[in-house]
Amino acid sequence: MPAEKVSTGDLLAGVRYSVIQNLEVATVFDYRLFTDYDGFDGPDGIDNLPIMLRYQFMPILNAFVDVSIPIGDEEVVGWNDGLGIYLGVQFSQGFGMVNFGSELGLQIRTEGDDKISPPYNLHIGLEGDFAVSQMFTPYVGLDLDMWLGEFTHDGDAAPGADDSGTFGIAPYLGVNIAINPMFYVDLSARFGIGEDMYGEDTPIWLTGKFGINF
Repeated sequence: MPAEKVSTGDLLAGVRYSVIQNLEVATVFDYRLFTDYDGFDGPDGIDNLPIMLRYQFMPILNAFVDVSIPIGDEEVVGWNDGLGIYLGVQFSQGFGMVNFGSELGLQIRTEGDDKISPPYNLHIGLEGDFAVSQMFTPYVGLDLDMWLGEFTHDGDAAPGADDSGTFGIAPYLGVNIAINPMFYVDLSARFGIGEDMYGEDTPIWLTGKFGINF
């Protein structure tokens, strides 16, 4: 529910595999079933394909790199039709009934066919999961993003461009419901705070997921 009243539906299928001890590779196929702009039809089709590597070099620390392969339909990915790279480190630790996780990452995207390249994005993520029961796991989190550099077209920034330093905060909360070991439902709400990044009106994203593990 952002200011433009956009709603989407996606079908996702993911797989992960432990190549060797402590090294995992994963991918997620994302097909956009529909996009609705306040009653008007938007694009549907395949999104870009991420290839994700995780290496656990300490019990509480992982290093990761995600590479987004630009195979998505142009109408779905927009100007994100270049190669994307996201790399960083993750920390996780249990504190009683609270499982805390955090992430520090840097996102880079190259120019695509439209020659547009966004700024680098420095990301910090924090989340706490509360194991209140085997069935219900409420969680709260906070994402902080800051752009480094400027939007460029064919390698050149627009005259007077002032994107670098744009900062946004996105707190969120939700609950994961394990119906049984195979089926789950996840419901969450996210809020975008920061006029430069999210606009004057605080956007709210409401997300519902139904998943099958096998």
